[in-house]
Amino acid sequence: MQSNLKTIPKFDKFKFLDVAVVSALVIISILIRIVNVIAFPQSVNEFDPWYLFYNALLIAQSGGNWYAVPPDVHGWFPWGYFIELGNTIGLPWLVSLISLPFYGQYGANAVYTVAVLSDVLLDGLGVVAAFLAIDVITENRIGAYIAAAVIAVSPSLTYKNLLGGLPKTSWGAVFVLFAIYFITLSIKRKNPLYSIPAGIMIFLANITWGGYTYIDLSLAIAAFLLILLNKNDEITAKSLTILAVTSAFLTSFAPNNIGFMSGLAHGLSLLIIPLFLYIELYIREVIPKEIADSKNILIGAAIVFILALGILGLAALGKSPIPSRYYAIVNPFFQFSVPIDRTVAEYIPQPVTAMIQDFGISLFLSIIGMYFVITRRAQLPGLWLLVLGVASIYGTSEQPYLFNYTAYIVAALAGLGVAEIVNRLSESKIRTVSRIAPILLLAVIGVSLLADAGISMEISYEPTAIYNSATSYLITNYAWISALGWINHNTPTNSFILSWWDYGYWIETIGNRSVIDENNTLNGTQIKLMAEMFLNNESFAVNVLENDFHLYPYGSPNYTIPVYIVAYDAVTQYISTSGSTSGESVWFIGYPTDFPGTFIGYTTSLGDIAKAMGAMTTIAGYNMYSYVNFTYVNETATALAEAGETNLASIIGNSLPMAWTPKAYNSLIVNMFIEGLQTLNQGPVQAPFSISLSQLSSPNATLINPNGFLPRVILPYFRPVYISLYPVTAVPAVGGEAVVYIVVLVYQFVEPNVILPLTIQENGTTIATTTS
Repeated sequence: MQSNLKTIPKFDKFKFLDVAVVSALVIISILIRIVNVIAFPQSVNEFDPWYLFYNALLIAQSGGNWYAVPPDVHGWFPWGYFIELGNTIGLPWLVSLISLPFYGQYGANAVYTVAVLSDVLLDGLGVVAAFLAIDVITENRIGAYIAAAVIAVSPSLTYKNLLGGLPKTSWGAVFVLFAIYFITLSIKRKNPLYSIPAGIMIFLANITWGGYTYIDLSLAIAAFLLILLNKNDEITAKSLTILAVTSAFLTSFAPNNIGFMSGLAHGLSLLIIPLFLYIELYIREVIPKEIADSKNILIGAAIVFILALGILGLAALGKSPIPSRYYAIVNPFFQFSVPIDRTVAEYIPQPVTAMIQDFGISLFLSIIGMYFVITRRAQLPGLWLLVLGVASIYGTSEQPYLFNYTAYIVAALAGLGVAEIVNRLSESKIRTVSRIAPILLLAVIGVSLLADAGISMEISYEPTAIYNSATSYLITNYAWISALGWINHNTPTNSFILSWWDYGYWIETIGNRSVIDENNTLNGTQIKLMAEMFLNNESFAVNVLENDFHLYPYGSPNYTIPVYIVAYDAVTQYISTSGSTSGESVWFIGYPTDFPGTFIGYTTSLGDIAKAMGAMTTIAGYNMYSYVNFTYVNETATALAEAGETNLASIIGNSLPMAWTPKAYNSLIVNMFIEGLQTLNQGPVQAPFSISLSQLSSPNATLINPNGFLPRVILPYFRPVYISLYPVTAVPAVGGEAVVYIVVLVYQFVEPNVILPLTIQENGTTIATTTS
C-alpha cells in the first residue's frame, strides 16, 4: 500500500541566516552610496559615464541592436568615432536592454534613469558575488560575511560607485567573482555544467570592462601554478574547457575588437589554457617514473621557453605583446615617456599610504588570504583569485584608476584570509584561543569596517560633478549646466566646439555638438593641438583652424560652419568697504588661495588656468618655466618662511599657477579670461601678484591697486558670445568682501569687427544681453 505521507522539508537555519545577513549588507551598501540623494539632485556622474550613457542611448535608439549603432559623428571632429567597433559597449548595451521596455513611452529619459540607478544594482550584486565566491571556496560563512561586508562599506568603491557612476571596472570585477563562484561549484561538485554560467560571467566581464587580456593572462598563470603545485586533475581541465568555449563563443558575437580569435587577447588564447592542463595530464600518464619528480620543473621550463620564443618573435616583428596600458603597469617608467599620461591623476603611481587609505584593513587581510591560498586552497579558483589579487594590487599602486576593480578582489582575499584564520583558531586545543581569539579578531575587523562605513558616508555626501561644476565643494553650482544648455539651444547643430579634453563628453552629450577632443586619450594629436592653441596667441589658433581644419571665421567668404571655444575656471569679485575705494569692485582671475579664509589678494586656479600652466604645457611639450615665474614665487615663499610667516609663505606658494610670465599673458587662454571679465563692465581686472604684502597691514588696507589693473583686451578673431557666472560663496577680505564665482566662457570664431550678441547669465538668470 502506497503511503500518501510527504516529507517535511528540513529548515536550514544557517541558509536563512545567510540570506538575512547578506540582504542586510546589500541594504547597507545601497544606503551608503545614495546618501547624496537627500541633499543634491542626481544625474549621470563625473565625465566618462556621460559617454557611456550616450552609447546606451544610441543602442536603445537602435532597438538594443549593438551591431546597428551609428557612428558617433560628434567625437574627435572631423573624424568621428565608430562606437560599436572601437569601444567597450557591454555596459551601455545592458543599460539599454533594461530600459527598452520603457523606451517607447519615456524615450531618452528611460535610458537616463536606468543609467543613474544602475549602481544600486551593482551595489547589491557586488555584495552577493563576494559572499558566494568566498563561501564556496572556504565553506566558511564568517569569511564570506567579511568579504561581503568589506564590499558593502568600502570607501574605495564609494568614490566611483555613487549613483550615475557607471563604473565599468567594478562591473567587470563583480562578474569575475561570479565566475569564480561557478567554476568552484563545477570543480567541487564534479559537474562541469556549472562552467557554462562561469563562461557567461567571463563574457559579461569582457564586454562591460574590456579587461580581457588581464582576465585571460591571470587565468593562464593560475593554470600554470596549478601544474607546478601538482594540483591539476581531469575535472578542473574539463571545467575550464567548458568555461573557455562558452566565453569564447559568446564573446565572438561582440561587435568590437574583442571578438573570437582577435590576436592573442581572447578566444583562441582562452582555449589554449585548458589545452595545457590536458597536456599535463597526458604527460603525467606517459612519463617514466624515474623522472616523475622532475615533471613539473620540465613542464614549467617548456612553458617559459615557449612564451620567451613568442615574445622574441613579436619583438622581432616590431610588435609589442603587451598593450601599452598594461606595459605602463609592468614598467612604471614607460608612462613618464608619454606626456599625456603624466598629466592624468589616475595614471600616476600612488604611495602605500594611499593604498591603505583606499582599502583599509582588508589590504592586510588580503595578504594573509594569499598565503592561505598557497598553503590550503591551491585549486584553480583559489589560485586564480591569488593571481588576480597580486596583479590588481600592484597595478593599482602604479595606475590608481583600477582601485574600484581591485577593491572587490581585495575584499574576496580578505574574506578568505579571515575564514582560514578563524578555522585555525577554532581548531586550537586551547579553549581560550579557540573561543575568544576569533571573537577578538572579528571585533577588531568590525571596528575597522565601522570606520570605513563612516568614511564612505562622508564621501558619498557630495553632488555629482555636473551639479557642482567639477569643484570639490559640497554645494550645487549650475555654471556648467547653464552653459551646456545655452550651447544646446543657441548654437547651430553643425557647430564645432573647442575646449580642453576634460569637458569633451559633457559638450558632446549634453550640448549635443561636435568636439575637438573627448575625455579619453584615443587621439593624443588633437589633445596636444588644443593645448597648443590655448598656450599660444590668437594668431596661432586662427592658423590651426584655417590650415589644419579648413574652418574659417564667421563673416569670411570661406565660412562653412560655426566654431566656438569654451573655457572654465573660478573668478573672484572683490568689493571694497575701505577708505576712498569704498563701494568699488575689481575682478581677480582664480579663487582665494586660502579659501575659505580671509582673501588677501592672492588667487589660485581650479580649472583651465591651472591646467594650462601644468598639464597643457606638459602635453604640448613646452617649457613650464616659460609660462610661470617659479623663481619669483619660490624666492618670495622662502623669504616669508624664514621670517616665520609660514601661512603667507603657503599662500604665495600655492598661488603658483597665477604667477604669469609675459608669454602666459600673451596666451589665448589667459586673454579669454581677462576679456571675459572686462566685458562684464563690473570693474577692472586686477593682475595676479599685484597686491603688495606690505600694504595689507595698513589701517585702510584695500585690495584695489590701480597700478595693477590689466589693460583692455580685445581678441579680434574670438568674440565672447556667452558668459555663465554662478556664485560659490562670499568670504571676508582685507578691506572688504570677496564673492567667488565659477565662470564658463564661450567665444565664437569670427572675422575682425564682426559684432555678435553677448548673453551674460548670473545664477542662472540672464542679467545682460549686449554686443561684443
